Amino acid sequence: MRYLLYFFYITWYWGVDLAIFIIRHEIKGEKKYGIRTIGLSSLPDTVPDIERKHFSLYEPVNYYSLTTLFDHLNAADLNTTLLDVGCGRGRVLAVGAAYGFRDMAGIDFSEKLCEQAREVMEGMKETYPGLNVNITCIDARDYDIPDTVGVIFLFNPFDDLVMESFIDKVFESLYRRERPIKVLYANPQFKEQWLNAGFKETGAFLRKRYLKGSVLEWK
Repeated sequence: MRYLLYFFYITWYWGVDLAIFIIRHEIKGEKKYGIRTIGLSSLPDTVPDIERKHFSLYEPVNYYSLTTLFDHLNAADLNTTLLDVGCGRGRVLAVGAAYGFRDMAGIDFSEKLCEQAREVMEGMKETYPGLNVNITCIDARDYDIPDTVGVIFLFNPFDDLVMESFIDKVFESLYRRERPIKVLYANPQFKEQWLNAGFKETGAFLRKRYLKGSVLEWK
């Protein structure tokens, strides 16, 4: 039923061709990684009305975009901490474990989604012993980015105003410890903000008109 509802949702907004493409990858991805993260989720009631306009409802990044971006990672990246901003039910973190990350962090302002992500990652720990995952329910503007983070994943969790504040938090971490950082940005609507901040685009893709991704690096 979840696949069918998601299929109709994608078809309504972006057309049947893209819906077929994404659902095929959803079925394969959920089976491959042994997780169940498909489906939409509205913003939590705890988000004040004045803030709701800044954030997106939960929609998992499609597996095609996710794995295409992860394919830009190298061994050095995998030895750092992966930070998933707007981690939702934990899809990106689960795939991160499969790709070789052993230290990861996820943030989301929905406690319900954070709990679901924790359950998903408990299952992944059985497959990948020694996995260290910290999932925090917090506004990205208030999160102090660990100085071990070397990879950040984004799937448009918020608007340009919050993105600007989050970029400031990234630089606070860089000021504490200068290091390379790679941003994997799916559907990069606010890519220019990262470029203006000094990040360089080192990779990108476009598939079926709507599926876009950008790799941004600070070296």
